[in-house]
Amino acid sequence: MPKKDKPLTAKQEAFAREMAKPRAKQQDAYRAAYDCKRMNYNSISCAASKLMRDPRIAHRIQEIRDAAAKDCRWELQDAAAPLFEVLDGALPIFRRQAVEGSINGDARLAITESVKLLNDMFGVDGAKAAMAEAGVTIVDDLG
Repeated sequence: MPKKDKPLTAKQEAFAREMAKPRAKQQDAYRAAYDCKRMNYNSISCAASKLMRDPRIAHRIQEIRDAAAKDCRWELQDAAAPLFEVLDGALPIFRRQAVEGSINGDARLAITESVKLLNDMFGVDGAKAAMAEAGVTIVDDLG
C-alpha cells in the first residue's frame, strides 16, 4: 500500500487531533500522543516536526479544523431569531401601552436594545443606522 493511501496510526491520529486544537504546540501534541519519558526536548521537537511534515497528518489536521469550524459556525438568521422574537413580543405591548398612555420602560428598552443588536449583527452602515435611530425616535415619540 503506498504511503499516501496508508491510514494514520492511532498515535498519529491522536497527534493530529491535539494539533487541531487552538494554540496547539507541536511538542505538547507529541507528548500527548506518544510516550516521551526517555526523550529530551530536542528529540521531542524533531519528532513532532517530522510528523508535521507528513502530508497525511497535515491533511488530517486541516480536516479536523474544518469540521470544527463548520460545527461552530452560526447562521446569521439563527443568531438573529431570538432578537426578532423579542421585537415581535415587545412591539404589541408597546403599542397597547402607547394607546393607554402608560408606556413601560421595559418594552422601550427591549425594542431599542434589539434594534441596536440587529444593526450590529447585520453590519448596518452609518446611513442605515441613522434611519434606525430615527425609528427609535419615532418609538420614543409614541410614548
